[in-house]
Amino acid sequence: MKKAYLFAIGFIALGLFMAGRAMIQTIVPYVSVAEARESTRKVQVKGKLVAGSLQMDAMRGETRFLIEDAKGDRLPIVHPKLAQGNVEQATEIVAIGQMQGKVFVAEKILYKCPSKYQGKQMQEYQESSQ
Repeated sequence: MKKAYLFAIGFIALGLFMAGRAMIQTIVPYVSVAEARESTRKVQVKGKLVAGSLQMDAMRGETRFLIEDAKGDRLPIVHPKLAQGNVEQATEIVAIGQMQGKVFVAEKILYKCPSKYQGKQMQEYQESSQ
């Protein structure tokens, strides 16, 4: 009976070890533009869309643009899909991917757009505080 318990405990410990290792490998950290340039693994980088930099190539099925972080550092992004929605209105962009040469190749793009209710809520707040 004791051998069965030891085997079960060992099996559970091995499972927990493997699950922890897999979880650590899937964590994708947020980094600055400068850190993204130096990274050799998948990271998340955020910034604002540089005005006039958005290019969508329907023939290649890709989107290219520049983002700029809070320090004013710029990073060229390539996404192997066409951008959807009103990308130009995004207040912030998060790109998830990694550097390939001098370009950040994004597997996934997240766009933060202004809320259509934001203006109304701010106006109501200002009117109630007077």
